[in-house]
Order: sequence, then structure tokens, then C-alpha cells
Amino acid sequence: MRTVSFISLLLILSLGCQQNMERGTEKDLLTTLDKFNTAFAEGDLDFLDRHTTSDYRHTNNSNRAFDKTAWFEYLASRKEDLDNGILKLERYEMSEINVQIYQNSALITGLVHTKGNHYSEVFDRKLRVTHLWVFQEGIWKRAGFHDTPVK
Repeated sequence: MRTVSFISLLLILSLGCQQNMERGTEKDLLTTLDKFNTAFAEGDLDFLDRHTTSDYRHTNNSNRAFDKTAWFEYLASRKEDLDNGILKLERYEMSEINVQIYQNSALITGLVHTKGNHYSEVFDRKLRVTHLWVFQEGIWKRAGFHDTPVK
């Protein structure tokens, strides 16, 4: 009888751990978010690809929504500008981060401050951002993004 109870307890504990792994944690999400922002700032397309869903949607202040393919075309061009020194970032930081987890998805809001120059035009802007993240294939992936300028 003790053996059955012990095995039952182990089974319940392992199922609980498995559910946590399937859902992801807020700590892992925040780590992924930080790495995602660094990957964007540095043009690490491999990391960005692994951490965006196949049906990713990106909407920014250009008033146009992009699918993943179109966003990665932009990212490839941006990476060339970074590599050639045409785009120079002095700052790319996200603050005022708020996370709300819903089982295997999460909504993140925050403020992004980006500063630098592109084609010798200086920029210093702040953007209010909203991210939709989902936990897929054992990792957090960004499924949607929207930004709007803060004046």
C-alpha cells in the first residue's frame, strides 16, 4: 500500500512538472525577451527566426502589418546596414516591462528607447510596444508585435 501511494505521489509530481515545462515560465520568458531584444539590436536573424512563430504578425508605426516573410526581408536589409555601418545603434533598451501569462501564452507591454543614426540621420525615439508570446516546441516564441511612437 505504501508503494502504491509513493508511486501515485511521484506520478502527480511528475505531471505537475511536465505541465510547467509545457507552459513555460515567466522567468524563461523574460530571459528570452532580453535575448530577443539583443538579437534584434545586433541583427541575429537565426535567433529571431527560432523565436518567432511561423504565422508571426508584425505591425508598426508604418500603418502596415507584415507577415514573418516580409518582416525577415526587412531584417535582412537592416542587418546589411548594421554590418556596413550605415545603421549605428547607440541605444536599444526596453523598460516598463509588464508581463501577463495566460497558460501557454503571454502579453508583454513596455517602452523601447532606441537611439543612433541611419544614413547619417540621427534618431532618438521611444515606442510603446505590445508583444504576444506563445510557448511552442518547448520555447517561448513571439507571435505578434505592435508599436506606436511616444511623443
